[in-house]
Amino acid sequence: MSEKNYWKLQKFSIFYTYYAFIDSQDYLADQLFVKHKVKVDFGKEYCHKGSNYLVIFCKVRKTKKKEFIQALEELENKMLLMGHRDYPSFCADIKEKIENP
Repeated sequence: MSEKNYWKLQKFSIFYTYYAFIDSQDYLADQLFVKHKVKVDFGKEYCHKGSNYLVIFCKVRKTKKKEFIQALEELENKMLLMGHRDYPSFCADIKEKIENP
């Protein structure tokens, strides 16, 4: 599942890597970050009116990049287990709209 539900952002920093990822209104990714022992500094969130999902901007220490990616790779399965059956298709639609405007 390579980059299905997140994007690495191009922003220079010596210590941090910047990302945007898709999460639910319940913030299911937070539990996965705790599980993988990743401190995430959250930025702005965006949600389309009527949508169950958010696009969240954040930064992660470069030393914790691997753990952050592992947590996001587990997020799709967690979404499906929690009843968010449309999560994979929502991520694919957003990715398509961003990459092919």
